[in-house]
Amino acid sequence: MTDQSAEINQLQQQQALFTQALKCMLEGDWSAGANTVEGLLYALDPNMTGTLTLDTPVTQSEYTSPPKS
Repeated sequence: MTDQSAEINQLQQQQALFTQALKCMLEGDWSAGANTVEGLLYALDPNMTGTLTLDTPVTQSEYTSPPKS
């Protein structure tokens, strides 16, 4: 395999991981596991392991109405 072929292969693998991470974002799978946004970001860059603190998004239904004054 040539250097260029190896680089293309690596880019394709990275793109697949990034695409999976985007899918997990849409599905709400943020942390605690290999097939989560957190796990896939660590797979893309193992140097980040243990450094992420993900704030999961809050859905509209989870908001409480502020008290009326």
